[in-house]
Amino acid sequence: SMEECEALCTRMAIMVNGRFRCLGSVQHLKNRFGDGYTVVVRVGGPGPEPVESLMVRRFPGIVLKERHGGLLQFQLPSRAGSLASIFSVLAAHRGPCHIEDYSVSQTTLDQVFVHFAREQSDEEPGGVAAPEQDAAPSPGKKLTSFLEDDSYQETTV
Repeated sequence: SMEECEALCTRMAIMVNGRFRCLGSVQHLKNRFGDGYTVVVRVGGPGPEPVESLMVRRFPGIVLKERHGGLLQFQLPSRAGSLASIFSVLAAHRGPCHIEDYSVSQTTLDQVFVHFAREQSDEEPGGVAAPEQDAAPSPGKKLTSFLEDDSYQETTV
C-alpha cells in the first residue's frame, strides 16, 4: 500500500524491469516525478460548464480527469500555474461560477508509482523478450543475465 509507505518509510526505491529508477524521500519522489497538482471542484447551481471553461482558459495544459455531476477533478501540471494562482482564480470566481468548495493537492505517491509502472514491460533491458514463467531455460543459458561469474551453475526447479 502506498499510503503505508508514505506513513512509515523515510526513503523509498522504485524498480522498473529490475532496475532502480528512483531513490529518495517520499516528498522528493513527489516533487521530482509527480505530475503537478490535483484540483477538485464541487459546483452547485446550473452546472459545471462555466468552471470547466474557466479552468481551461486560465490554466493551459490542465486536463479534466473525472466529472461526476457537479464534482470535477482536474490534473494540473506544475508548470501551468502556481498554488497562489490556482487559489486566487478559484476564490475570485466562487460566486459567479457557483463553486461550493474546492481542494488542491499534490500528486499522490500512487500516481508517482503508476507513472513508473507504465514503463514496466515484459522485455529484458537488452530488448529480448523475457521467457514465460512456466518455460524452462535453454541449456547453457543463465537464468540471471546480470551475474557474470562462470564459477557456478544455475538450476531450475
